[in-house]
Amino acid sequence: MSRNKSIVWLFAVVVVALFMSSCSPTKYVPDNSYLLDKVQIDAKGSSVNSADLTKHLRQRPNFRAFGLFRMYLAVYNMSGRDSTKKINRKLRSIGEAPVIYDPFMTYRSEKELQAYMKSKGYMNAQVASSVKYRKKKRAEVHYTIEPGIPYRIGKVECDIPNDRVMDSVLHLRGGLPNTKLKAGMLFDVDELDEERERLAKHLRRRGYYLFNKDYLNYTADSTVGDHAIDVTLHLKPFSKVLPNGEREETNHNRYRVRHIYVTEHSRSDSKSEEVKMDTSSYSNNMTVLFQDKPFLRPSVIDDELWIETDSLYNEFLVERSYSRLNSLGILRSSNIRFTDLQNDKHEVDCDIDLYPAKPQSFSVDVEGTNSDGDWGFGLNLGYAHKNIFRGSEVLSVKARYAQEACSGISDILHRYVLDLGGDVGITFPRFMFPFLKKDFKRRISASTGFDIRYNYQVRPKTYERKSLTGSMKYLWTWRRFYNYTLDLIDLNYVKIKTDRSFDSIYSADRYSVLRESYSDHLILSAGFSFAYNNQAQVTRSNKTYYRLAIESAGGLLNGICHLAVKKDEDDKEPYKIGHVPFSQYVKLEADYAYNQKLDTRNHLVYHIGMGVAVPYGNASVVPFEKRFFGGGANGVRGWSVRTLGPGRYSSDEYNDFVKQSGDVKLLMNVEYRTKLVWKAEAAAFVDAGNIWTIKNSPSQPNGQFNIKNFYKQIALAYGLGLRFDFSYFLVRFDLGVKCYNPANIGRNKKDAPDCDVHKGPWRFYGLNWKDDFALHFAVGYPF
Repeated sequence: MSRNKSIVWLFAVVVVALFMSSCSPTKYVPDNSYLLDKVQIDAKGSSVNSADLTKHLRQRPNFRAFGLFRMYLAVYNMSGRDSTKKINRKLRSIGEAPVIYDPFMTYRSEKELQAYMKSKGYMNAQVASSVKYRKKKRAEVHYTIEPGIPYRIGKVECDIPNDRVMDSVLHLRGGLPNTKLKAGMLFDVDELDEERERLAKHLRRRGYYLFNKDYLNYTADSTVGDHAIDVTLHLKPFSKVLPNGEREETNHNRYRVRHIYVTEHSRSDSKSEEVKMDTSSYSNNMTVLFQDKPFLRPSVIDDELWIETDSLYNEFLVERSYSRLNSLGILRSSNIRFTDLQNDKHEVDCDIDLYPAKPQSFSVDVEGTNSDGDWGFGLNLGYAHKNIFRGSEVLSVKARYAQEACSGISDILHRYVLDLGGDVGITFPRFMFPFLKKDFKRRISASTGFDIRYNYQVRPKTYERKSLTGSMKYLWTWRRFYNYTLDLIDLNYVKIKTDRSFDSIYSADRYSVLRESYSDHLILSAGFSFAYNNQAQVTRSNKTYYRLAIESAGGLLNGICHLAVKKDEDDKEPYKIGHVPFSQYVKLEADYAYNQKLDTRNHLVYHIGMGVAVPYGNASVVPFEKRFFGGGANGVRGWSVRTLGPGRYSSDEYNDFVKQSGDVKLLMNVEYRTKLVWKAEAAAFVDAGNIWTIKNSPSQPNGQFNIKNFYKQIALAYGLGLRFDFSYFLVRFDLGVKCYNPANIGRNKKDAPDCDVHKGPWRFYGLNWKDDFALHFAVGYPF
């Protein structure tokens, strides 16, 4: 039995063992007691989300993985009754004890649900419960909520003391700015509280440094009838403490920033020791304190600060300053605080503490690969300096060595795929472009990256490839979740030397298009991508990611050549730069993912990805490294990487990675993720997709995209995954199974005697381990 198959069997045994344990979930349920097996809430006629109601239950059943198996309870039940044994204590600490039905907790749940419904405007809501006792010591609880007629907001009024400044900031004559409180909406206590916080933030962004939502409160008048409530917003005066200890109520004041003090702490600073600091003034309004020598240039700090002296306090600018400072790689952390000077001018001083991180780091990564039984390994070495010029510039140097066995080659000295590479890059934390004003560069909060890469690849009996790349790009973030990348220039020179055996196969005219991908070429491209990603936002239940990207190559060079060189109409030879033809194409890509939170331990994730690459002008084919491929850990996981497509093309003798690439990509995935024990997660997934060529190529029969029948060539796969989330990175194992293989459309046993394809493209039984399964190892989620 192969190692891959052993892993699958081990995984299956564990799942079966847990399932069998879950078949007797009442093992530790005492006599005359019941396991809380199911809870249902019926709140028909209300607009309240059922998931929100579930949060207010005092007792919920044991967690079910995939909504079916009580995984944690199963682990708990695997323990013995002798609690003195270490193994039993460990299993119980990992697992989850059975939830024993408690009538008092049901009563408390009724009251919690009723209180929550009232907070949402259903003042007359009534909650009742019923219990059904099943066989084998199980209980089901059903809550019925009669919401009644909801109360809605009638009028919204404001009671603000005579304060012209406050009136102008809140726009009281024109109504509250951007308010969500509207006549006719439900009388929702949470919405009213959010409005208080929103108004408080609105004021803190306009100079009211000491303002918080406790200065705002409501009165509600429900006597107007017809289930309406008039709401009045009140502003409390500011309570000021006088020198004699008495309190005086006054109007709220707006504060201005007087001076900024920046302290650069050393990594050896101790809070328990007095540290002597040197002082320098960068400008009239900013003072920098440091020990021995500042690790950041004052001009860099000034560029990242949005806070300005002699201006009104603005909480938004403070948050932006935090974000920009913490994005500097050299900083471990930063702290911004304000001191009320308590003078007649209502001024505050700003103190900023900067704590440095380790400026240098080294990394060593070892990786293993397995492609259709061919094992390989890779070694990655890295060095980074996060403050090379005292401006948080990041210098990175990387080196890579990898090799992989290549089956079918008898010469032991030449049976390995070899991959060598090096990368030197530097990133500046600012937008580097001439003639731009400081305010513009500050607003876009961009960084500029320069990179030089070299790669050397040898594939036995195929080719020897050398690649040299230089690039310059801009990266910036807007409003936290929006990320932009502008590849201003990406110059890539590829030199390829093909093997005689490769030339003997691809010398035929029908391989002419593919052969162009394996000749010397030059790529001068530029691109732009936009991405939105709120998956790091902890408070959001459902999360979204989408990305759009466009890349264009060769247009500028083609225009220059047209002006510089005159060609006859019959001359079909491509333009060349230094005897090397350059590529010309346009490439578009789009990705969308939606992560739906079912509960604290279960998520359902949807993903769709599309792409198209079109060669034109000076090229008849897109370079191989820019084409799409099917299968792999992030594609249709029933296929190994580069073994799917294009269309219904298939290579019977071996996986021909040269021909299995395309110009059009479509990928759709649905994945159910559930938390298991410790750091383990499980997943069940369904993948669909394929790649196609734009042109009809004799070397890739049945691979061209056709709008009329492409849907018949969409491959399907399903499978299970096991993941280990270590916070900073996630290790993933996915086992994919072919469900619908478009390569088998119209084929039969006679066409492929070694494959069980006589049943056509659908694969439900009689599966072959070698042909129908694929095991993937990867780092990070697939989408």
